[in-house]
Amino acid sequence: MLKLSPEPGNGAVGRTIHSCILRRVMRDGSFTISEIASDSGYSNTTISKYVSSMMEEGKIEEMEKISLHTKGRKTVKYGIPSDSCFFLGVDMRTFELTIGLINIRGEMIRIEHHNGFRLENTHDTLDSVCSHIADFIDGLEGIDKAKIYAVNINIPGRVNSRTGTSATTFSFEDTAGLPLTDILEERLGMKVFIENDTKAMAYGEYMSGISRKYDNMLYINIGWGLGMGIIIDGKLYYGKDGYSGELGHVHRYENNILCHCGKKGCIETEVSIRAIHRKLIQRIRQGETSLLSQKVHNEEEITPSDIIGAVEKEDALCIELVSHTATELGHILAGLVNVFNPETIVIGGNLSKVEECYFLQPVETEIRKYALRLMCRDVPVTTSSLGDDTAVIGACLIARSRMVGLH
Repeated sequence: MLKLSPEPGNGAVGRTIHSCILRRVMRDGSFTISEIASDSGYSNTTISKYVSSMMEEGKIEEMEKISLHTKGRKTVKYGIPSDSCFFLGVDMRTFELTIGLINIRGEMIRIEHHNGFRLENTHDTLDSVCSHIADFIDGLEGIDKAKIYAVNINIPGRVNSRTGTSATTFSFEDTAGLPLTDILEERLGMKVFIENDTKAMAYGEYMSGISRKYDNMLYINIGWGLGMGIIIDGKLYYGKDGYSGELGHVHRYENNILCHCGKKGCIETEVSIRAIHRKLIQRIRQGETSLLSQKVHNEEEITPSDIIGAVEKEDALCIELVSHTATELGHILAGLVNVFNPETIVIGGNLSKVEECYFLQPVETEIRKYALRLMCRDVPVTTSSLGDDTAVIGACLIARSRMVGLH
């Protein structure tokens, strides 16, 4: 666990205050004496002594003075020095790699996108990821590299973040039984954590997005695949082995389509950009027209950005496929509303960027149509407020929370 200062004589008191300070800084970027007193149950006097000791050691600093009331002394807001430590986050998608760096306060220092990246389950791709991380670190200016405490890498598929193992991506025969985190730590020379990409997105949205006021949230990641992150009582829900949220691999359709997981009829075979991509190519080859027809006939690669761009240009075929996907997704989410009774549903991933009338509105319509009225009437359905960077922000924040022992 990252230590802010030596524990005082009363170890239990010190540990409690220490944890409360970290939680406040991680959540809000700063804290006041009264906030920590309220969180910990100890008096303002006790907290003040602890904070004074930490300030003398340079572990925390005054950030600003604010007026909570029209009269009286101003209240001091404290924080951990922003350059005390840093945390890396890495997000891998089918067609993009993103790397970010935050400080202890959660402020993004630098972010880098690699659009030429292709995620494949190969040693070469793993080598490429490590190389990009090393280059990112080497390119940092004005930052002590020794203060980069940890990195969290988002991986699609079934990830057991507790054991540091991935059951689907970068799971090779020649390294069977060896945690992926051990391999990466040896390659990168720092502490490494791994997390399922959708769980990281949910955590990033919960900690930094507009949905942070909700402690019970369903986060839907609809991109090349389909995943779900579940926040219950302010914590990520993992399940027994950490594999919760595999919504895309629930059987729903008798379509005889083989999913990449090896089974047939998974939700993901009809509700994902992968499914839209398959249908788009089939229908163009059957004679329908689209702005992407030429690329299909030339056997060029069709990316999620191509499909979303075609929708933005009012391509009728792409709009139809996206809206149908939204309708299917909404019908599925209605059932989840009845099961989880969430405070909010947040939708992220590539498809969430499509104009609301083509995607979000059909989703909402189906939820209102099929979910129980008492359970869905006050549930806002929104797209991610963090946009494309949700996943890498979540990755950075998970690296921080795990390193300080609060995740």
